[in-house]
Amino acid sequence: MTFFYFIVGYCALYLVIWLHEVGHGIVYAKYKCKDNPFKVHVPFYLFFSTPQPIDEEMAQTLNSKQYFNVGMAGIIVNLLIGIPVSFLLLTIEFNNSILFFFFYSFALFHLVEAASYLTISNISLASDMVTVQNYKPKLRIPLFLIGIFLVVLITFMLIKSPDSWKLGYIISIIIMISCMGLGRTIFSRRTRTA
Repeated sequence: MTFFYFIVGYCALYLVIWLHEVGHGIVYAKYKCKDNPFKVHVPFYLFFSTPQPIDEEMAQTLNSKQYFNVGMAGIIVNLLIGIPVSFLLLTIEFNNSILFFFFYSFALFHLVEAASYLTISNISLASDMVTVQNYKPKLRIPLFLIGIFLVVLITFMLIKSPDSWKLGYIISIIIMISCMGLGRTIFSRRTRTA
């Protein structure tokens, strides 16, 4: 049964990352840099997920505000889905069904992804947060505060989750944050040298 929960949790995480990249893809499509915003690159191992393919020549014509919009789009998708779904789940009666586990994981992982961008990638400037720095550096402060709010909400969700899920979630979040932080740092360095 633990393996089944692992697979369901992985599917929730994959969907969260895919939706994040689709958020970027939608804005790229708005700027005529992408034909199909739903065609994004999210490998099964999740590292180096991107909104590719995009028209690189068109993307190079974007100004800093447009790059900011592209960069923030993924985080905004995480916030627009994660916050309302988590509040909804926290107001209804818990049941230990696999479907409830999927939606709880889905909401929690959206919050973790957004929080990791708005806090860790904000302090150790990487990935989408670079677009904030390049556009309006002062925006990093309110975004960091939103990230802190998300950390509080994540903590509350962990406390409210069924005891049988807590350890799995804590381990998952530690792995996610470590991998996301490392992956974004490597990705940011690779794109700077490219």
